[in-house]
Amino acid sequence: MSDHLSIREYVIELATELGIRYHPTPDDTLAEIATRLAGDDVVTDEIEDLIVTLKRAGAISGNEMVTLLSRYLSEKTQI
Repeated sequence: MSDHLSIREYVIELATELGIRYHPTPDDTLAEIATRLAGDDVVTDEIEDLIVTLKRAGAISGNEMVTLLSRYLSEKTQI
């Protein structure tokens, strides 16, 4: 990953290069419903969803996914 790119830019660039796009799965829909019924407010954005999609596609490892999510969320809260 290039140091001059934000995590957001890096994820978008990687997904674009690989032709990967986020499409919710039935499990995603079920998790959203269960979370809402439990009274929790967990809302992911398009970059978080794209990072998970990259992992599902095998473009990144589980460790890379966790690192990217962590760095993205840190970056996002600093803005």
